[in-house]
Amino acid sequence: MARGTESLSLLNNITVILHGTAIPENIGSTVRAMANTGCERLILSSPRTTDLETARRVAVSAEGILEKARIYPSLKEAAAASGAAFLVGTTRRGRKYQDPAALPAAAPEILRMAAGGGAALLFGPEDRGLTNGELALCRMVVSIPTLGDLGSYNLSHAAAIVLYSLMTASCPAPSLPGKAAAGFSELEGMYGHLEDLLASVGFMAAAHTAHTMQAVRKFMNRAEPTAREVRMVRGVCRKTLWRLRKGERQ
Repeated sequence: MARGTESLSLLNNITVILHGTAIPENIGSTVRAMANTGCERLILSSPRTTDLETARRVAVSAEGILEKARIYPSLKEAAAASGAAFLVGTTRRGRKYQDPAALPAAAPEILRMAAGGGAALLFGPEDRGLTNGELALCRMVVSIPTLGDLGSYNLSHAAAIVLYSLMTASCPAPSLPGKAAAGFSELEGMYGHLEDLLASVGFMAAAHTAHTMQAVRKFMNRAEPTAREVRMVRGVCRKTLWRLRKGERQ
C-alpha cells in the first residue's frame, strides 16, 4: 500500500505500550502487526514474561521492532519515556467518568493527537485488562465493538485492529480512474435503437411507448453506461433488428 509522507509521519508519532503482558506470543504478534501498519515504537511496561525469544520467533520478519523495544518497571515510567503528549487506553468496559470511544470512529481523533504531540496506545494484561486507575492516566479511552458472546479480543488481535484502523484513517483512499461516461447524443442513439427493437418484438404497445421507454431510461441511466458499453448495446440492437427483418423478408 502506498502511503504519503504525511501518513508515515503520523504513524511514526505513535508508540505502542504493552503493560503487564504475560504471553510472549502476544508480544510477537503485536510486533508483527506494528510492522504491517508502519508503527515502529514499542515499550514493554512491567512485562510478566521474560521469554522474548518466543516473541521474536512469532514476530518473524519484524524482529527489529522488538530489538529496539524499551522495558520499564512501571506504567508511569513507560508513559513518560514514550514522550507522547497523549496516552490512549484500550478497554472493553466503560469508565466512571468517561465512556470509551468506539473504533474505527475514534481513529481520526487519535491521529490528531499524534500530530499534536504524539500518542501512545496502551494495552493492558491479557487476564484483566487495564484497571480504572491505569485508565485514569489516559487522555482518551477506546473500545472495539463486538457482536458475539465474547466482549473482549485477544491482546494481539486488539492491537492489530487498532493499528489497522489508524493506518486506514491516515491513508486517503486511492483515487480510481473515472469512467468515460457516454455523451448525450450517444445515449439518445442507444435509446432510439432500444425503442425500435422493443417495438419490433412486440414488447410494448404503441400507446405505452413513452411509459416503457421512461422505465428503460431510468434503468440505463442508473447504470451510467460508458461510451463503449453504449456501442455494445447498440450493436446488439442492430444485429437483432437485422435478424428480425431478414426473417420477415424470408
